[in-house]
Amino acid sequence: MPALLGAGMLLSCKNDLDQVAAIELPAAVPDRVTEQAEYLYTDSGVVRNRLRAGRISEWGEPDKRTELTDGLELVFFDPFGKQTSVLTARRGLIEPGLQRMQVFDEVVFVNLKGERLETEQLTWRQDSARVRTDKAVRIQRGMDVIHGHGLDASEDFSAYTIRRVTGVLQLGDTLSAQP
Repeated sequence: MPALLGAGMLLSCKNDLDQVAAIELPAAVPDRVTEQAEYLYTDSGVVRNRLRAGRISEWGEPDKRTELTDGLELVFFDPFGKQTSVLTARRGLIEPGLQRMQVFDEVVFVNLKGERLETEQLTWRQDSARVRTDKAVRIQRGMDVIHGHGLDASEDFSAYTIRRVTGVLQLGDTLSAQP
């Protein structure tokens, strides 16, 4: 009798693989989540960018994307490994199919010269190595503060164009206008 009871228990505990395979996770659930992550992006064996984020959530097909939350930092390096600029924001979205990264909320971008860009949204196009925004921007250059609406810049923020510029420029006593 005990052997019959044991065999009955084994048979009742089987998994139906068809039922297990039929379980689908909602599309809102990421395929992978990483906390306190650091990713290094290389080109020909040289580190070009370092991405750190509090939380990275990755989705596969059909809507492949990566969401960055709880703060992020993207550091750009030149071909010799020297840091050229740092981009920080509260959250971001990477769309690999479009070769673009968007960052949002308290976006700060500081270049090698110490110039500091502040805005609420910025898009980095990896295929063109450009960053841009149509939002309000504030750039601090030493004592100068430049405000504008819209910006187009190189990906390391070493050169940029501000659209609809307003601001305050401090001119020293040694500067003069030449005709």
